[in-house]
Amino acid sequence: MRQLYPRLGRTNSGPQASPFAGIRPTYSGGGDSPLSWKSALLTLICFCLPALAAGQSSETIVRGDAGARLDAWFSRITPYGFSGAVLVARDGEVILNRGYGLADRARALPNAAETIFCIGSITKQFTAAALLKLEMQGKLHTDDPLSRHLEGVPEDKAGLTLHHLLTHSSGLVQDMGPDYAPVERDSSVRRILSQYLEFAPGARFEYSNVGYTLLAAVVEKVSGRPYEQFLREELFLPAGMEHTGYRLPDWNACVVARNFTGDDDNGTSLERPFPYWNLVGNGGILSTTMDMYRWHEALLGETILSAAAKRKIFTPYLNDYGYGWDVLQTPRGTLIQHNGGGRLGNNSEMRRYVDAGVVTILLCNQTYGGRPLVDAVRDQLEALAFGEAVPLPPEAAAVGGDSLGAFAGYYGLPDGGEFQAEVRGGLLWIIPHGQAAVNRLAFPGGEAPPGLDSLNALAARVVTEAFNGNFEPLGATLKDRERRFERVRGLIENIKRVAEEVGGGITHVRTLGTTPSPGPGTLMTVVELNAKGLPNAYLRLFWKDGKNVGIASSPEAGLYALSCLPLPQQSVSGQIAFAGYHLARPQTVNLAFKLTPKGNRASALILLARSGEVIAGRLE
Repeated sequence: MRQLYPRLGRTNSGPQASPFAGIRPTYSGGGDSPLSWKSALLTLICFCLPALAAGQSSETIVRGDAGARLDAWFSRITPYGFSGAVLVARDGEVILNRGYGLADRARALPNAAETIFCIGSITKQFTAAALLKLEMQGKLHTDDPLSRHLEGVPEDKAGLTLHHLLTHSSGLVQDMGPDYAPVERDSSVRRILSQYLEFAPGARFEYSNVGYTLLAAVVEKVSGRPYEQFLREELFLPAGMEHTGYRLPDWNACVVARNFTGDDDNGTSLERPFPYWNLVGNGGILSTTMDMYRWHEALLGETILSAAAKRKIFTPYLNDYGYGWDVLQTPRGTLIQHNGGGRLGNNSEMRRYVDAGVVTILLCNQTYGGRPLVDAVRDQLEALAFGEAVPLPPEAAAVGGDSLGAFAGYYGLPDGGEFQAEVRGGLLWIIPHGQAAVNRLAFPGGEAPPGLDSLNALAARVVTEAFNGNFEPLGATLKDRERRFERVRGLIENIKRVAEEVGGGITHVRTLGTTPSPGPGTLMTVVELNAKGLPNAYLRLFWKDGKNVGIASSPEAGLYALSCLPLPQQSVSGQIAFAGYHLARPQTVNLAFKLTPKGNRASALILLARSGEVIAGRLE
């Protein structure tokens, strides 16, 4: 079935979104008495703790007080939903390199420093480096027209240059099909070149995966070698990166992380037809944290890329995008970064604070609350890397989902709104429905900012007007309107076009709520889009200081959801205590479930706020 949303690579129209598998109302009955329930829970905790703590290996590094603080936070948040590998370096010294969580849940196989992850769109900067390597060899120039290196470029694309492709200013569409569809190079190139241009080359920034597919084809044509072979021989091996690539490294002796969305095990890239040409050059390369750090070190020198080549790569062009990298000026100095992700649960990010000498590499194999896990932990990782403090959640351990089924269901608040308790990925998730419920979870101390209901109404109005062809109300909310307006219009028009092609167009728009979002002082409003013949899609509108600072589309709502774990040592007769901790908003929410007299399921959810208890009764 076609989708209302484009595949999201990296954009600056808003944080990258990634779907979560099937957020549906669920209820699991059954269960035992409170005493036997606690016994089973404690048994599971004893079983799970060694697996979660076993992410140590020969490349594991925890160095100094700073490394220990980072390790303590990631170890503590792992039961609440973190899974991946993390590397942090300061002033040329790695202070943390360790895996957390599970690479393979079925086999209880832990992530380690050497675990192989899919790095997604971080692949693009390797493609850019390959182009610059060929330029260093005198075989091409970034200002060359594409037609100089590929045959069959139509007249309307005669002005398209390699520079346009490198900087996402080509006017080409974003994608041409599923990542793992069996599409060969020449067929892919013909299909891409047959598509209409969405704008004149160079006119604006619009993220395009297919542009990097064409660049990978250029690498093959000009070098006379397969794309992956060229990267391995010219970039990876000279940098000491033995465990980076698609198929050429020997993966047999390696642990390759399986990717998860909720409870769904989506396997690894190596289990699929891979790589074909909807993915080659724009995504999907596999690597490790240490290999990516070796690449960082290579970029500091001139053994692989010359100073002139690096000046081109790291010059910010449209939208502060260089060649395969964001190049941003921040309060902490120049930040060179890129992220990557996919709908299978893999998500990653590499950030290089080149002035401050701080590098963070984050490779994850599951999502968090319907969004990329890297989005949830980015700000806390950065704060810790720069020596700031981040609150720790209560100590807890992940447990089996079967033990949590007694708490699943819907619970109604006395002042409106509902909580949905759902078991996913060994965690109990509390999902709010309605702004009143959002406020109870996201602002447990009663500190919700004023005007959230008005913001919900504004979002519904401007989005509805935009889908009716009037973009001015939405445009009036935009920060940096001149730079962003056409890109935002293009996003809306693309969704509208898909909906109309299937039939019926967008039939209904409604706001689900406004929640805190990663980033200081930033809020996110989620708007649901209904269309006949298509699954629902969602727009996420990001606000700061009363202005819209980003818009992203997604197949899942990703509204504020709290991951919760039981604290049996704090439980009392008839109640089971839980701790909720949101990775993106590091604060603890204390709650409990009141059990029925038979103890076989929960009858109420109790929020233990500073202002007193709030009881939400089960809805039958």
